Amino acid sequence: MSRTLFVLGLGFLAGCSNFKDWLGSYETSETKGLIQEVPDGPPLISSVNVATLPEPEAKPEPLSRYGNPESYLVDGVTYKVKPVKLGFEETGIASWYGRKFHGRLTSSGEPFDMFQFTAAHKTIPIPAWIRVTNLENDKSLVVRVNDRGPFKEGRVLDLSWAAAERLGFSENGTVEVSYEVLKIPTANPSLIANPLAEVPQSVFQVTAVSTEEQAQKLASQIRSAIPKEQASVRVASNGFGLFRVQVLPKLDLSIERAIYEKLVMLGWSPQKSIMK
Repeated sequence: MSRTLFVLGLGFLAGCSNFKDWLGSYETSETKGLIQEVPDGPPLISSVNVATLPEPEAKPEPLSRYGNPESYLVDGVTYKVKPVKLGFEETGIASWYGRKFHGRLTSSGEPFDMFQFTAAHKTIPIPAWIRVTNLENDKSLVVRVNDRGPFKEGRVLDLSWAAAERLGFSENGTVEVSYEVLKIPTANPSLIANPLAEVPQSVFQVTAVSTEEQAQKLASQIRSAIPKEQASVRVASNGFGLFRVQVLPKLDLSIERAIYEKLVMLGWSPQKSIMK
């Protein structure tokens, strides 16, 4: 249970992706103090009987548009996403995460569902399917890897609460497991992506002013500096006397990065959020 809230911040490092671009819900030393700590744990009220949930079937899926950079940085450590072969096996310590992150975005762009059988891994391409075995009781389960982590030394997987419950270690923080890779994502264009993995629309809030006239003037200046095929600019009232100037980049990480850097060059400090 080593996870913390997903911060919708934005920071880019040359040569690799910064974790805040896409990573999901891990806190690092860069974000400590920016968010309020909330304890993790099992559901307060569970309407799902995990014992009766059907074990998922491993199936081929396309490579996720989010969560698969060549490399990314967390707390000064660079992790490289690398291909694995079917049948690859690894043994190590698994942890789990639950209600604190329920509904928040995973690295793949999907919302985390603590009642589904999913997992986080540091380097396997996502989404992948693996069979996890609890080495203390020999219980096993097929889970879908759609997130990144865990980032504590010696840990190989971070499982959803439901997966930990099914494997018999939800009362504990960690357990020794082994896992085998069953399916890996491919670039096959005929495969249908999980609809929950659609890239969310990012919104850069540039500023907020007290009059619509002033906001429209600033929006016009920004439009003249940003190619219209890359982003749109809008003015939105917050309903309390302020008018926000916002930029909506095209759903492409490289364009999003370019728009962010352009806004910074123009002297702004854009704040990123996700349109729901």
